[in-house]
Amino acid sequence: MLVDDSSPDTPSGLLGIRSRMHFTGRLDVHTSGQQWSLYLYMGRLTWASGGPHPRRRLNRYLNQHCPQIDANSITVRFTDGVHGQDYQTLAILVKRQQVTPEQAVAVIRSTIAEVLFDIIQQEETKLVTFKSDAQDVLDTSLAVVNAEQLLAEVQQLWNVWRSLGLADHSPNLAPVLRHPEQLQEHTPEKVYKMLVSLVDGRRSLRDLAVLTKQDLLQLTRLLVPLYRKGLIALTKISDLAVSGVVGQSTSPSRLEVTTPKQGMPLPRTPSGSRPTGSEIAPLIVCIDDSLRECQAMEKIVIQGGYRFTGIQDSVQALPILLEQKPSLIFLDLVMPVANGYEICAQIRRVSLFKDTPIVILTSNDGIIDRVRARFVGSSGFLAKPPEADRVLTVIAKLLRVQS
Repeated sequence: MLVDDSSPDTPSGLLGIRSRMHFTGRLDVHTSGQQWSLYLYMGRLTWASGGPHPRRRLNRYLNQHCPQIDANSITVRFTDGVHGQDYQTLAILVKRQQVTPEQAVAVIRSTIAEVLFDIIQQEETKLVTFKSDAQDVLDTSLAVVNAEQLLAEVQQLWNVWRSLGLADHSPNLAPVLRHPEQLQEHTPEKVYKMLVSLVDGRRSLRDLAVLTKQDLLQLTRLLVPLYRKGLIALTKISDLAVSGVVGQSTSPSRLEVTTPKQGMPLPRTPSGSRPTGSEIAPLIVCIDDSLRECQAMEKIVIQGGYRFTGIQDSVQALPILLEQKPSLIFLDLVMPVANGYEICAQIRRVSLFKDTPIVILTSNDGIIDRVRARFVGSSGFLAKPPEADRVLTVIAKLLRVQS
């Protein structure tokens, strides 16, 4: 049963969402022309759907987090009026062992974060209304996400997005070149060729970020100056066509998912393969509860020509690693909640990271620490505070060995 709990004096947007998320069921969020659904279990998020690009979003995150399958080869027969069918698709792929539980968690977290971002952006300028349905409950066997933590992360992302002057521009818009000849005069040759090949008005900013393995904000920062000069325009694009989503099921409660038959080869990303040369720079991650230490490492890494992500919350480290797939990880040894040894062991248990270099950062460079670090799978040690020359030497050495 749907319950409309909106009222003119009810706080909308992020505050409104927070005040309504402590229940089990489906929360529908409406703005003019848009609708999203948040699925909750005892106040924790299990899934999110809706918005302008639901098929594009599912396809994008399957491609990003599940490189062993071809998202375009998945055929789904949807049933009208049944909610959460994209979630059920993911559950079926996990049940068939074509997607690992860790990969499913990464898809779920990325999907929910994207929907929350779009809701926050809409509520900045438009009235938001809510409807709740306590009877529509999804299976929670795949994952439950801490709503408050994810809301805080998304709010930070939105604050940066707004600071770039993009409050009225959605990441679902697609960049398109307007004056290629002038663009060539204002950009280096390699950047120009990359833009010509990728910025064609058919991929959203989010699509491009995943395709180029860049953080959305980093990619957008690159394009904003060109947008302000009128060399790039942002345009609306439609959701993906029904390739991979065909027909309607004849049964009102049936969801059919067809993938290549078991035993057929699926396209795989070679272990340890990374872009080189003129391609996208490797991503380096630093897990350290100290913002100051992360900022110092970021300065060194960026100046060395690499991409960087800092993670201060050790509890959220693994989901973020699954989402971003770094080429190398720096890991602080002493942190609250979980120490570096525990986190290193957790990372190594994920098959995706069995060969990813992990360098322990510590001020205690003793033999016992070294032995224990090797035991849990670390690739090396680096003394704190980090020195630029040593950091860049370690990165170059380990990436060379890895490739």
